[in-house]
Amino acid sequence: MIPFIIIGIIFVIGLVVLVAYLQVPSVRGKRGENLVRRVLGKTQEGLRYVFNDYKIVDAGMSCQIDHILINQNGVFVIETKNYSGDIYGTDEQREWTQVLAYGKVKNKIYNPVKQNNTHLYRVRKILPKEIPLVSIVVFVQNNTQHIISKVAIPLYSLSDKIETNNKITLSSQQIQETAKLLQDAQAAEMTNAEHVENICLMRNKIAHNICPRCGGNLVLRQGKYGQFYGCENYPKCKFLKK
Repeated sequence: MIPFIIIGIIFVIGLVVLVAYLQVPSVRGKRGENLVRRVLGKTQEGLRYVFNDYKIVDAGMSCQIDHILINQNGVFVIETKNYSGDIYGTDEQREWTQVLAYGKVKNKIYNPVKQNNTHLYRVRKILPKEIPLVSIVVFVQNNTQHIISKVAIPLYSLSDKIETNNKITLSSQQIQETAKLLQDAQAAEMTNAEHVENICLMRNKIAHNICPRCGGNLVLRQGKYGQFYGCENYPKCKFLKK
């Protein structure tokens, strides 16, 4: 009997550890990204190109993009979110609200649409203006019922989105040239530690009212929803700080 009891205890402990591990944000994020990877599929030379965990360095700052897909409909810059609960937000709001435990827990999260706008800004600097960019924020748990957005979509809509998005059709040559530009711009051998260090540097710049995109000064302005800091180089640079 004793060995079976010990085995049972070990099993329960292992199960608890596994559940806790799966709830770690970085692990949850990777699980979500893997689900999106399955939908996007693999690169098909001349027809479609897929970049996962794409990193670039611009003006000394690194940028990590979950996925980029290039096909005849354009370049899709995709941010993946694996949030639980009910999510409330609009494209314009700086912060969204995550509601858990039947309303007992509420968390503030940075608007992922604005987060992905920064990614689009970086990619646009690499590609010609005639190449259409499409921002997509995918919620892998399909919990977008309370989100008012033209960008945020549930996972089940992703396949239709990337296949029927634009009337503009890129030629095979344009697709290949676009992929080559992104490949050449991709940061080689960048470790996660280096990327985290760049994020800390970016946050330090923001704290000192320096635009992390273009290096301009962030100046205090009055807007529709109150005061905010905007880049002095607006409208060329549209970075905002609450």
